[in-house]
Amino acid sequence: MERIEHGSEIIWYDPECFGDFHRDYFEIDYWREHNAIRGKAVGRNTTWFVQDEVGHKVLRHYYRGGMIGRVMEDTFLHVAESKSRAMAEFTVLAKLYRKGLPVPRPCAARMVRSNLVYRADIILTRIEHARDLVAILKEKALSKQEWQGIGKTIRQFHAAGLYHADLNSHNLLLDDNGKSWLIDFDKCHFRQPGSWARENMDRLLRSFRKEQGLHPDFNWDEQDWQALLSGYKAS
Repeated sequence: MERIEHGSEIIWYDPECFGDFHRDYFEIDYWREHNAIRGKAVGRNTTWFVQDEVGHKVLRHYYRGGMIGRVMEDTFLHVAESKSRAMAEFTVLAKLYRKGLPVPRPCAARMVRSNLVYRADIILTRIEHARDLVAILKEKALSKQEWQGIGKTIRQFHAAGLYHADLNSHNLLLDDNGKSWLIDFDKCHFRQPGSWARENMDRLLRSFRKEQGLHPDFNWDEQDWQALLSGYKAS
C-alpha cells in the first residue's frame, strides 16, 4: 500500500490495481473527460462504474444518512487518518481480500480535510457479471442450492469475525457462475464471537421481509430463508 499526502488530501492506494495512479481518479469529471464511465447505480446516492487500463472499478463518495445528513451531507468530523470512513473500509476490505473472502478488492481511499471536517472517497474493483439479490429476485426464484451457498458465504464472514453494519439483501450479490459476494463495508469491523452474528442474521431476515412487502413479484418466501440457514449452519 502506498500513501500520498498532497495539501489537504491523504490518499492510500494499491499500485497493483493501477497502471499509473493519478489523484484525479477520485473525480468523476476525470472519467467523464476520458469517456471511461461505464454505468452507475443510483440509490440514496450515486455509485459510479468506471474503467481504466487495468480493468473495471467502482468509485464511491461517502455521504451521511439520517437527519444529520440533511445538515452535513458529505462531511464528517475530523478523526485520525486510519479511522476515517474510507481508510477504515479500505483496511477491513484488504484484510478480507487477503483471506480469500468474496469481496471487491480495495484499490484506493481518500480523505480531504477542511478545518474540523473531512470528505472521503473509495475506489474498488468491480465484481463483474453480478447483481444484487433484490434485482435477481424480482425476476426469478433461486434454487435451494443457491440459497445454501449464500448462507455458507455469510458464515465465512462471521467465522472471520466480520460484523457487517448493513447486512441486507441489496449488499449480497450473485454472479453468473452462482458465486455469492458481499459488498458495502462502510462502518464494518471485526469482533470476537458473540450474539452479534445472530443480530446480523435477524437484520438480513428483516430486509428480505421488507422487500417482499414492497414488491408483489418478489420471488422469496420463508422456505428460502430456511435453506439459507441450513447452508449457514452446515459451514
